[in-house]
Amino acid sequence: MRRWGHKKATGWLSGCLAVGGLTVLLAGTALAAPAGAALAVGTVSASTAWKIQNSPNATAPDANLESVSCSSADACTAVGATDNTKSLTVTLAERWNGTSWHRQGTPQPGRTIPDSRPALSGVSCPTATFCAAVGADNVVLDQFSLADTWNGSAWKQQSFPGPSGSTSASLAQVSCTSASFCEAVGSYQNGQGSTEPIAARWNGSSWRLQRIAGSLDSTSVFLTGVSCVSTTFCMALGVDTFGIGTFAERWNGTSWHVQTLPHGPFLGTVSCASAAFCEVVGDGTRADMWNGSSWSAQTVPTPASSASIDLAGVSCVTAAFCEAAGMYTGSSGGTFSLGVTWNGTSWAVQTTPNPANASVTSLSQVSCATVTACETAGSSQVSSSSGQLALAESWNGTRWTIQDAVSPRGALTNSLNAVSCTSAAFCEAVGSRFGGTSAATVALAETWNGSTWQIQPAPDPVKATNGVRMSLAGVSCASAIFCEAVGVSSSTAGGGAELWNGTTWALQTVPGGSLTSVSCVSATFCMAAGADGHVDIWNGTSWSAQQTSASLRSLSGVSCTSSTSCEAAGEGTDFNAAAEGWNGASWSAQAVPAPPNGSSPELTAISCTGAGSCEAVGSYSSTTSSQAPLAEVWNGTAWAAQSTPVPATAFMSSLAGVWCTAATACTAAGQYTPGIGPSATVAEVWNGTKWSLRNTPNHLYAGQSIFSGVSCGASTACTAVGATTNPGQIPATLVETGD
Repeated sequence: MRRWGHKKATGWLSGCLAVGGLTVLLAGTALAAPAGAALAVGTVSASTAWKIQNSPNATAPDANLESVSCSSADACTAVGATDNTKSLTVTLAERWNGTSWHRQGTPQPGRTIPDSRPALSGVSCPTATFCAAVGADNVVLDQFSLADTWNGSAWKQQSFPGPSGSTSASLAQVSCTSASFCEAVGSYQNGQGSTEPIAARWNGSSWRLQRIAGSLDSTSVFLTGVSCVSTTFCMALGVDTFGIGTFAERWNGTSWHVQTLPHGPFLGTVSCASAAFCEVVGDGTRADMWNGSSWSAQTVPTPASSASIDLAGVSCVTAAFCEAAGMYTGSSGGTFSLGVTWNGTSWAVQTTPNPANASVTSLSQVSCATVTACETAGSSQVSSSSGQLALAESWNGTRWTIQDAVSPRGALTNSLNAVSCTSAAFCEAVGSRFGGTSAATVALAETWNGSTWQIQPAPDPVKATNGVRMSLAGVSCASAIFCEAVGVSSSTAGGGAELWNGTTWALQTVPGGSLTSVSCVSATFCMAAGADGHVDIWNGTSWSAQQTSASLRSLSGVSCTSSTSCEAAGEGTDFNAAAEGWNGASWSAQAVPAPPNGSSPELTAISCTGAGSCEAVGSYSSTTSSQAPLAEVWNGTAWAAQSTPVPATAFMSSLAGVWCTAATACTAAGQYTPGIGPSATVAEVWNGTKWSLRNTPNHLYAGQSIFSGVSCGASTACTAVGATTNPGQIPATLVETGD
């Protein structure tokens, strides 16, 4: 458990650097002598409670469109799903009016959050004032059928019957010939765990289940597509995984009848222009055509550079015109949009555009109102780690063009690593966010104006190295118009720094490797600590690097009270906690003892009020815990361990940040892990005699809650920052205030 401490504890924050170097500008007297160093269970103080503040999170467009249906060239509806800003999946519907796409409100299942992940997979609009959409609400391992209808002004959720004895059901596709006739298909699980096909008819007011006929006695059978041209003719497509393979079912107005297919592409879809013409396409180069009495096999060509193809949708206007859409994998491994067209004799590949910089582009369903008006929907991604963006393309009879589909704002991974406050009306908090169209870790900066937190634009190097453009780990403000933030930058593959001038953040060139903490005593002197043990000094114009004591292998925190008095804490060559002092010209090494009956001390943050008074915090291994909170005091001559309490339910605990406004007033913040349950925030206060616990709240839904840094404008006004998880369990910013 050597490295389980604060640095590793924040590893669940994908792509974020979390270190705890904190700074202080105030001078004071020496800290009191240390109390005993025994590990003890503490009681929470009855002082003013800490409160969670509303801190914003960076968001990015996110959406996926699964199906589209057009009743005319200027009336199309696309459906799918998107993740909202709380990372909860919600259904998505968009409407094309001939000029642009607009999002429509859709009803949500309203099941237990965040387990519910609804999505619409099929839509059919026979007129501009009626659509039916189907899908499923995925709740853990179960699925529940979704059916919505559009009346020209609003979507309404419809009750869909569950097959007798079913434990799970989902709908894949729907086809309507009017507002009073639709067919929906999908599958359900029976009480024995087998998957069986499902079909249902809409009569204008309700859905009614139908019997699927044929020798489908396999344990895994489902329907994937359906196309209706009248109330007496529909063609459905299905898969019998362990039986006859891909098959078709034909509706004659009274019952369904199974048909075999010569090719039967797996997970295919079907479109019928009339009772005498249907096309089936799917994965691979196989296709099948219905001529009114029998099926015949066809071959679909592939792009010259493709390794494989998958057609997800097909739409036939006549027996001489069909459009099919999907994707193909190139020889280089990228995924690209694919369109093929049927001219009555053969299939031909078309040129379909792909969004710039996208490494994954796929098209799903396609719908043609005429031979010169088709719409296809899908999604694109910069990389597998970035969010999906909704994609729509239109066919005008000559070529395909990209349209701007709606991608609602979705959650990103956000975290705050450090904070610096100069007054009750000004704080700066910095960290990083990950995801979105950049698919990289980029800087996050937020400011407090006395009433609200707001995200600030923070510049990032254009080029990303190992997925990291900029991650800010430490911040120090000498005033509301001067702050320095430091961390990791891709521009140098090492240290990064940004300067706040009261209006904007600007990138700076900084020598050496990644930086973990910074302390500024004025606009002309700052000291930044390096993860590799070096320091960088700001002189008001530029940064310069300086080596520190050879006895330190890494630094996690630095605190200066003047340009000639700094203390830095980190890790010694023996992998235990160590410190060093700066006198304006050179560094001197300092030993940091482990608490009695303790070992493996680690320091993550330090705060000084004078040359002879500092507090440093972190964690150590005790005889009763693999990780316990550590506090060390510097009296100008030596470091000594102090006794730190732990929450009663703590299994492991650590401190990540500390801030002192006087020798008798320090606040430390971190996290603890109970024996059962998620990690939670912890705050402790030093009153000159002992450390005592404070009550810090945590979101009820959070799977993780941690403090990474703290800053106090006064002994009773502290702000702690870190990260929690939103209802969808995506890392989000956390800010709390208290004494």
